[in-house]
Amino acid sequence: MGTLFLSGGGNEKQTIILDRMFVNEIDKEKPLLYIPIAMDEADYNDCFNWIRRVFIPLGIENIVLWSSVNNKCMEDLNDFSAIYIGGGNTFMLLKKMKDSKFYRLLRRYINNGGIVYGGSAGAIIFGENIMTCAHLDRNTANVSDFQGMAMIGKYSVWCHFRKNDEILINKFMEDFDSPVIALPEETAIFIKDRETKVVGTEPAYIFTNNGLEIISTGSFTL
Repeated sequence: MGTLFLSGGGNEKQTIILDRMFVNEIDKEKPLLYIPIAMDEADYNDCFNWIRRVFIPLGIENIVLWSSVNNKCMEDLNDFSAIYIGGGNTFMLLKKMKDSKFYRLLRRYINNGGIVYGGSAGAIIFGENIMTCAHLDRNTANVSDFQGMAMIGKYSVWCHFRKNDEILINKFMEDFDSPVIALPEETAIFIKDRETKVVGTEPAYIFTNNGLEIISTGSFTL
């Protein structure tokens, strides 16, 4: 398996530790692919300006935006150092990924050693079930299959976590029978090969049927 950076969805000040770690992992001679399709098309220009503000100061100047993931192949992805999947509406993102079959290509890319950074919605889709977003995102895309890409075992990803979300998380676990990795906006998880590490200034919260485990910065086992 390749490398995943899954962010709780903070701004560039909150994610600076993760962003620097990401930049150190990638080949800076290749362009970075940015996929903002969880957002409305009218916002893509603002999204592009934002990601340039994040990564140009860190030494990544060549960034390519894809406004669609239709009709893509592995050769297209191999041109890039890594993929950054931005936040927005998780339901819309998953629908576009599934309708285009791009999620299959993305899974192959990761399994072949690719590097992917997912922020907020872009992180949630890598979990078992995307209904962790239902308290924040409206299902305007009319998605009925909430199965995510399941790239982190049986765990689902809960972004923008606050401690008063615990009741909602326990209800989610009852409804969907999936443990949860909950990430505050200052927090991310880094997954590479067999290593899983918490990155950021706040801990990650792991909810299972056995209770809650709070993981501070450093490696842990899922």
